[in-house]
Amino acid sequence: MLAREQSSKRRYRTLRLASDKPLNAYAGMRAADEAPCLVVEMNDTTEHVASNFEVGGMRLSYARAEPNRLLVLSLEDPTRLDLFTTICADVVDVSDEAADQLDALRSFLTRLDAWRIFLREHQTGLGRGEVVGLMGELKVLAALLRLDAECLSTWRSPSDGLHDFERGGHSLEVKTTLGSANQLGISNLDQLDTAGVRRLDLIHVRLAELQNGPNLGELIGEILTILPSASARQEFENALLRRGLMPDDSAARTSPRVELQAMTAFTVGPSFPRILHSDVPLGVVDAQYTVDLQALRPFACDLGGAFESFAGGGI
Repeated sequence: MLAREQSSKRRYRTLRLASDKPLNAYAGMRAADEAPCLVVEMNDTTEHVASNFEVGGMRLSYARAEPNRLLVLSLEDPTRLDLFTTICADVVDVSDEAADQLDALRSFLTRLDAWRIFLREHQTGLGRGEVVGLMGELKVLAALLRLDAECLSTWRSPSDGLHDFERGGHSLEVKTTLGSANQLGISNLDQLDTAGVRRLDLIHVRLAELQNGPNLGELIGEILTILPSASARQEFENALLRRGLMPDDSAARTSPRVELQAMTAFTVGPSFPRILHSDVPLGVVDAQYTVDLQALRPFACDLGGAFESFAGGGI
């Protein structure tokens, strides 16, 4: 419909998506080249602003229109039209639950920022190994939330935190295995470094495939029932997106099905089997290595005590 409209001096040809929604959003086309756009009217205020970006074949920019500014998400790479359509539908849907225009704009921008991080870090959805790793993190998150519903903000993995969970100088690094693996992969030289950390616990989550076990989607549903508010649930959904899980990734959400076989905690200390930057020759920037679970036995600690200490913020 937009493509059939005659060009004018206006920069964008637009069509209001819905007049009864709190967000003033329009499907649009850029007049200069007919690039698809999502256009959102913003009140002339600096309360809600997002940084311009261009990532994943999409661009976020601003344009001036009377009486308001326009926020414009445009498709710059035509080969990513399907993803662009998914993103536009998703960010508008999220804003539909808002009570008013300001809340709608806030929800829209927060969700759009989660998509920005997704586009920066991921080209596709999660692979099987990544799904298993996320399931392990969610097992730990569920346990922490049962101790303190405010622990959602301690899940730092979706925000590229040094460790998966951080609170009050206490960090948790989660490693998940599926099956009978007896080794854990350490992805960089900082992951088990305790510099600047009051306490660091390595949590090993051992999962086994089980036909009737919960899948990722069901683990997510379990956490959603624990979270105390709609805003917390939306924060969690945004964190999942930043972590790499697309809202429509049914393959990742349904397979594999697993059961929790064991969850073990180890306290990382000076004699813990690890490699640090101080251990490698000058010029070695980073490294990955593997540790044997048998060698970690002397460092085992009480899992419940570790979680309680973390949830209490060390108090």
